Amino acid sequence: MPPSTNSSTAARRTLLAGIPVSSFWNPSLPFSFRHIVQTNHSSRFVILLGMGKETPAWLQQAREFCRSSQIKIVGWGPDMLTVEAKSPERAQQIASQFGQLGFKVIQDEDDAYAGLLSLSNNPAAVQAKIAAFDISRRRWTDQLVPLIWIVCSLALISGSLDRNSHIPYWVRMSIGILLAVLFLKDAGRIWGWRTETDPAALRVRRYFCWSMIPWEQISSVESATAHGRGQETVVLQLRSGAREHLGTFDYVFARCLRDRLRSEIARPDKPA
Repeated sequence: MPPSTNSSTAARRTLLAGIPVSSFWNPSLPFSFRHIVQTNHSSRFVILLGMGKETPAWLQQAREFCRSSQIKIVGWGPDMLTVEAKSPERAQQIASQFGQLGFKVIQDEDDAYAGLLSLSNNPAAVQAKIAAFDISRRRWTDQLVPLIWIVCSLALISGSLDRNSHIPYWVRMSIGILLAVLFLKDAGRIWGWRTETDPAALRVRRYFCWSMIPWEQISSVESATAHGRGQETVVLQLRSGAREHLGTFDYVFARCLRDRLRSEIARPDKPA
């Protein structure tokens, strides 16, 4: 298992379930876990729907139960509790125990892979957060990237006219042109990307060009590790056997996009 799997799953769960950052902080945890928690702090507050630090009424009872049953709590939110379950047998045992308290398992392949188990006494609220997650545009932190490229490019190109600089003008001009190329590439990839959902189809805009994929043609939605740290590609598996790549994103957005599309496909009003 990759060392950051638990932390990445927890970070994505935080976006959907409203898990306060403080509930994850534990100085005894490995650095990789604490690093993910810290670096995703701002993004949680931006993306989360209705996140708050109010302690749920059920939390104290759940904590006491976990303490007496030697169950390690990884995080919690208004409607969800995530605990450590290192094996399918342990997960089944914990699910049975929490069932007596009215909690139900929130099925998730990432939890299973990471050795975690998420439970909720209000599964409908968790599913509602997933269904309400905004997948129309990339996150604002991604959208800043092309702007940074073009600002740096213009600064270097204009600065190349200064003959008094210690850096040769052709070096600054070359780097400025390279950054301009990166701007054009990322502007199309990031600013040109968007999705829209309607009852009949998923509409995807890539590099400012729209395409439409009827829901009945989509059999599944998957995410896979991509080149680059913390990057994942979201892929639609079509019933024809073809694969449609939606794009490469940071892992948090990629998995939220994947889960949102899965929830759309599973809706009863969608054509089969």
